[in-house]
Amino acid sequence: MSVICRTSSLELPAASFVGIYALLHYAYFKIPDELFREVIYSHGFVAPCTNLIHWILPDERVSVVQNHLVSPRADLEIVRGCDGAGALFLVVAALLVFPATFQRKLLGLGLGILLMYGLNLARITGLYFLIAYQRDWFPLVHTYLAPTLIILLACLFFAWWAFGTSRAIREPG
Repeated sequence: MSVICRTSSLELPAASFVGIYALLHYAYFKIPDELFREVIYSHGFVAPCTNLIHWILPDERVSVVQNHLVSPRADLEIVRGCDGAGALFLVVAALLVFPATFQRKLLGLGLGILLMYGLNLARITGLYFLIAYQRDWFPLVHTYLAPTLIILLACLFFAWWAFGTSRAIREPG
């Protein structure tokens, strides 16, 4: 009796997905906290959110203090894990393992990174307003609702991109 060992066509992409996701997280945790606090969060998240808050409510008087959105009403600190990196890594890993051309993957990565960044800026801005005006809602939204919504939107983006990519492969030209 001979035993034939076959691997599922999903095993390799699944293993690659997990590997890429783990590698991104490994690299993420190698970045020093000071670099996040003083440069990445301050300039990449807090400053744009401050501008967005001022656009929504010009009299809010919110300012950037390193990795904090600070106003007379609130002090929201952005720390590792509050930057949307986990959701971004899911999107990047999924895009990289999906069978697509290099150009389609680049397009997906560009759109996915922009989407995840924009969603995270909106999330942080919303969390600021919750702390400033509806503090009791902050734990629920911060811990459960916002992360779930971000992951759901990331999945919908990937499904949209993958459907379009599959369609482009079937219907060249």
